[in-house]
Amino acid sequence: MSNPILIICSREIKNTVTNHYLLGMTLLLATLSLSLMLLGDTPFGSTGVNKLSMQITSLSSLSIFFIPLMALFLSYDAIVGENEQGSLLLMLSYPIKRSEFVLGKFIANWVSLSVAIVLGYGAILLLSLFDNNLTTEFIYAYLGLVFTSILLGGAFTAMALLISVVVIQRGTAIIYCIAVWLFFVIFFDMILLIVLTSKYNYIISANALSGIMLFNPIDIFRIISISEQGSNLLPLQALSKITELPQSVLISSMFVWIVTPLIGAIDLLKKKDL
Repeated sequence: MSNPILIICSREIKNTVTNHYLLGMTLLLATLSLSLMLLGDTPFGSTGVNKLSMQITSLSSLSIFFIPLMALFLSYDAIVGENEQGSLLLMLSYPIKRSEFVLGKFIANWVSLSVAIVLGYGAILLLSLFDNNLTTEFIYAYLGLVFTSILLGGAFTAMALLISVVVIQRGTAIIYCIAVWLFFVIFFDMILLIVLTSKYNYIISANALSGIMLFNPIDIFRIISISEQGSNLLPLQALSKITELPQSVLISSMFVWIVTPLIGAIDLLKKKDL
């Protein structure tokens, strides 16, 4: 295995397994997803929303809050941590390009997070199989949720790497990552909803709203995850306008959120004095 990227990947994945990060993330997702499924196993006749829609919406909410947090936690010190320990200069003294170092870190952390997502949410399939509720419709919805959750994890992994290149101390990286999580998960939609429900809602047209929401990977994930289950599950009916965008556009936008911060991290590390 002489490929530098594969060498970095194997090293990082081994550390993730050794430090029990992978096990911890898998158990966390499995416990929370199973809890949501069991607690949500109640009659839905009075709500006007079918059971599958509510399950997917609940699991999407779980992904929105925890997957970005886990991605940021895994990668916040990927570069700055190596630099503080003095191992970054040692690694780069070998025939390893800076771009290969960043790519190796990114792929390893993304793969580790993806494995945790697949295994953690896989517990849902076992529960459904045990209860004889495993239908084709549920499997399709489950696979879609897992796929978009993996893309969401990739976006925040790339952002964490970018932060890790920019800062010079681990403590600063933690603060920046918390700020990023708060902004995209909470404040972005909060500000948007305040504007849409205020007397200044004319500022944002229905067409402009779709474009604005593409600037938040959380919103893109939410729309992809629940649009097929019904736009009536969105927090505001006005937000359902974005569901008119093709799925290909939404998924492509998620890949843009992965690639752009990653390119930025590579470019900044190339220019950074170590």
